[in-house]
Amino acid sequence: MSQGACFKPRVIEPVTQHAPEGLGLAVELWLARPVDGIEGRALQIHLRDGARMAQAEMLRDLLHEIAVDLVVA
Repeated sequence: MSQGACFKPRVIEPVTQHAPEGLGLAVELWLARPVDGIEGRALQIHLRDGARMAQAEMLRDLLHEIAVDLVVA
């Protein structure tokens, strides 16, 4: 990951204990510094129904490898 990256992603499963269909996997971003508009230091990207662990891990790895910063718009 770039030395300047402001977050580290991880895959979480299940997202919630009794998740409704489609909320079984998420990629969670722990932010290294505060981001305007986000309370706290964690942001979850909930994946669509039918997403598989391999897809979630691939997204995590891509974010880890290529992303340097996140912009909240």
